[in-house]
Amino acid sequence: MKTFNKIFLSFGVAAALLGTTSCVGDLDMSPVDPSEKTDVSNEMDQVFADIYLNFATQGPNGNSPVHDFDGGMAVFQRALFTAECMPTDEACWLWDPEKFGRLNYGYANPELPASMGFYSRLVINIALCNDFITSVNNGKFNLDEAGQKRAQEYLRQARILRGACYFYMMSFYSNPPYADETTPIGGDFSQPGRDVVYAHVTSDLENVVAEYKQANLLNDYHYAYVGVDAAEAILAKIYLNGEVFAGRNDYAKCYEHSKAVIDRLGHGGKFGNGLAPTYLSIFGANNDQFALGNQAGGVNEIIWTIPASKYNDAEGQLINNLESWGGATFMIAGWSGSNGTSVTIPCPTTDPNYKDLTGEALLFEDEDGTRHIYQYFENAADAAAALARYNDANNDNKTAWQTVVSKYVAGVAYSFDPMANGHMASEWVNSSEGWKCMVARETFVNKFTWSDTDMSVSPDYRVALWCTSAEGFPVSNISLLGDDWGKNGYIAKKYNNWVFDVNGQIDYAASADIPTKNGGAVGGDYAMLRLSEVYLMAAEAILQGGGGSQAEAVKYVNYIRERAYGDNYTPWTSLNMNDLRDERCRELYQECTRRTDLIRWNQWCTGYTWNWKGGIQNGTNLPEYTKSYPIPTRVLTTSSLQQMPGY
Repeated sequence: MKTFNKIFLSFGVAAALLGTTSCVGDLDMSPVDPSEKTDVSNEMDQVFADIYLNFATQGPNGNSPVHDFDGGMAVFQRALFTAECMPTDEACWLWDPEKFGRLNYGYANPELPASMGFYSRLVINIALCNDFITSVNNGKFNLDEAGQKRAQEYLRQARILRGACYFYMMSFYSNPPYADETTPIGGDFSQPGRDVVYAHVTSDLENVVAEYKQANLLNDYHYAYVGVDAAEAILAKIYLNGEVFAGRNDYAKCYEHSKAVIDRLGHGGKFGNGLAPTYLSIFGANNDQFALGNQAGGVNEIIWTIPASKYNDAEGQLINNLESWGGATFMIAGWSGSNGTSVTIPCPTTDPNYKDLTGEALLFEDEDGTRHIYQYFENAADAAAALARYNDANNDNKTAWQTVVSKYVAGVAYSFDPMANGHMASEWVNSSEGWKCMVARETFVNKFTWSDTDMSVSPDYRVALWCTSAEGFPVSNISLLGDDWGKNGYIAKKYNNWVFDVNGQIDYAASADIPTKNGGAVGGDYAMLRLSEVYLMAAEAILQGGGGSQAEAVKYVNYIRERAYGDNYTPWTSLNMNDLRDERCRELYQECTRRTDLIRWNQWCTGYTWNWKGGIQNGTNLPEYTKSYPIPTRVLTTSSLQQMPGY
C-alpha cells in the first residue's frame, strides 16, 4: 500500500506518538501491491485522500496511527462512540476495564487508553487537515490550472472535516487545544479558551458556506465527500451547543443553517421529505444508496458518510477496497454474537400442501402451541432421512428443544436452548462476526413504546433488530460486566448486513451473496450525519426561540415518527422539550451524540439518572468536572498543554 511518510508534531502529540499513516490514490480505494511504498508527499490527490482515509479506517492491533496502541480504539467512529455513548444511558462496554476503566459510569482518567483513543484520533485528523491546507497555500504541490481549481474544492472539504473534529474537541474538553494552518509544524499548541475556538471554527465554516454559495455549488454532490450540506449541518451542531461551548445563545443560527439544509434536501423519497423509506435500510450493507451522491429513489438522507467497500466482483473474487474495524463492522460485531440457538431440525413431509410459495418450508403450530417447521421433500428417501434426524432429537431430552421453532428469520427457523441465558445468532443481522461486548441500559429501553408488559413487542420499527425478553434477555442491568452477558440487559442492535432495495425492503437473494456475512469487516457505511438529525436540530432550535414556528417543529418531528411507526403512526399535535429530548434519543441512538446532548440539556451531572450512572445500579449524580474529559497524560508529558480542571 502506498505510504504517506509524514510525522505530525502538532497538537501536543510528540513524534514518538505517531506512526506513518497510509493513503491511496483516490476515494475509489483501488487495491495496490501491499509491498509498494511510495513517497506521495508532493502528490496532492493522494495527500488529500489520506485525510479521508484517516476518518474511515485503521484496523486491529498493530495497524494504528499511534505507536504502541490498539488500532481499533483509534478508529474515528469507534473512538467517538467510546466517548459519546458508552458513559451514557444508551450503551456500555462489558469488557477490558484496563482500557476503559470506569468510563461506563461516567468517569475517565488521563491514564486510560480510551482517553488516548479519542484524543489522538481527533488531533491526528486535525493535523492532517492543517498540513494539507498549509501545503496548498504555500504552493507545495506543482499544480496546473485544473489542479488549482481542484485544490480549492479540496481546501473547502479539509476545512469542513477539521470543523467536525473541532465540534467534538469543544464537546469533550472545556479548554480544548487549538491550532490551524498558521500553526507551524512542530509548534506548541495554545489553549485560547473554548469560546475563542468556537469563534474561529464557526467563522471558518461560515466562510466555507459562503464560498460554496458564491461558486454556485449548492447541489454539487459527490458520494463519500463532504460539501456545503455537511458544512451547514456541522455549523448547526456547533450553534446548537453554543451556550455550553461559548456562553452564546446561537439557536437562531442553528435554525438558519438547519433550514437551509432542509430546503435543499428535504424532499423526495417515500415520504416526500428526503428520508429513506425505512429506518433499518439506513444502517444496512448497501446504505450508501441513501447517501449524497447516490440518491437512490431521490433520497439524500445520509449527508456525511464514512464509506466502506467490500464486495464480490463479476468473477466472484472478493474485493476489499476499504475496510475497517470501526464503523458498521464495530456496530454489528460489538452488539452481536451467537448464543443458545440452533437452526431447527425440520419436521419432514412429502405432502405438497405443506409447500409454501418459496418451495422450501412452512411454519406450523400444533394445537398446544408448539411451533414446528415442516420441510417439503419431493424425494421420499430424503424425507425419511430427515425424519430420522427429527425423531432422534425428539427422543433425546437433551436435544428435544431443537425441534421447536422459537424464532423465524430470513426463511430460517431457529430453536432456543432452554438452558442458555439469552438467545441470539449473528446470522440475524446477516453476519457471523459477533463479540457480545455491549448491552443497552434499562433507562434507555424504557424510552421506547412497548405493546406488552414483558417489553418484547414494540410498534416502533427502530427496535426491530433488538434481542429482548422474547429471546430471553432481561431488561434490567444487574451489572455492566462481560461475565454477566445474557443476564444484564437487552441487545440493542441497529446496524445490520442485509441488502435493501430502493423501497427499503430486505433483498434476501442479494443478501445471501454478499461476502461479508462469512466473517470479518463488513462493507456498510457509517452514517455520521443524517437529515433526520437536521430536522431534530431545527425543531430544538425553534423550541429554544431560534425562529420558525411550533407547527414547523411538530412537522419535522412527525416526519421522523411517521417512518419509525409505519402503520402504527399517530401524528403529534404539539411538542415540548421533554418530547423532543426523548425522540432525539430514540432516533439517534448509537450515532455519537448522546453525551453532548445530555450536557447541553443540563442532564449529565444532575436532573436525570440512568442505570449505573456514577457507578450505582440505580444511578447517582456526577461531579461537574466530568463534563470535560482529561487530556491524556501521555500528551501532557510532551507538551505545554494544561490539564482540564478537576483532573
